[in-house]
Amino acid sequence: MVTPLNNSVMKAFAILDLLDDSRQQISARDVADLVGLNAVTAHRFLKTLTATGVLVSPKKGVFRLGNKLVDYGERAKSFRKLAVEIQPFLNRLADETGESAMATTFDGTMITCIAAAHSDKTFLYNARVGARMEAYATANGKLWLAFSDPSAWKSYLAATDLSPFSQNTIVDPVRLQEELDEIRVQGIAFNRAEREDSVAAIAIPILTADGRMIAGMSVYGPTSHFTEDTIRSVRSRLAKTHADIVSIL
Repeated sequence: MVTPLNNSVMKAFAILDLLDDSRQQISARDVADLVGLNAVTAHRFLKTLTATGVLVSPKKGVFRLGNKLVDYGERAKSFRKLAVEIQPFLNRLADETGESAMATTFDGTMITCIAAAHSDKTFLYNARVGARMEAYATANGKLWLAFSDPSAWKSYLAATDLSPFSQNTIVDPVRLQEELDEIRVQGIAFNRAEREDSVAAIAIPILTADGRMIAGMSVYGPTSHFTEDTIRSVRSRLAKTHADIVSIL
């Protein structure tokens, strides 16, 4: 079933698209005329975008882009830089383990693959850079949820339908919370065929010196490959890779 799009979000971006070098300020009337909203709805959208910091209002009735978008742009550049720095280590992980490896970021809703490496083995599922995946059904995603602050976790849970992807998907919020608590303590997360029936993964967080998570990193492959011996070996290689990455950040 195709997931319906959120029209309000689409309209918000349509409003932001109005602003460029030739039109640096807009009014509710501009939005009403160019986006096709009534005046009241246009004004509500502008006030909401201003409350988030995406827009600012230098004077009554006039709106322009705010610094929040500059912040988003800086984050995007930071993610690209991080991906470039991580890529050689993922390549090494894929070579050493014979499986695939990837690194992710999290926007509070979905994880995004920012770097990936694949072994020479043919495998049905290989994550590509830019691929977005559900956090609750992935090893990387569960890491991000585990290391989120409690308010972010509550917001995520309230906004997310924990639908099953396989018979192993954790859809009970209490059980998921228990696993996240364990992940936070152990510093490692597992995907036991929870998103794809035949895919398993092991993930660890890439942490700064002050304990802030800046990326998730995982090794994944067919469930049949992940024996107890393989899991121990992959955990050791992930830990070594994390230490090597942190040493250059």
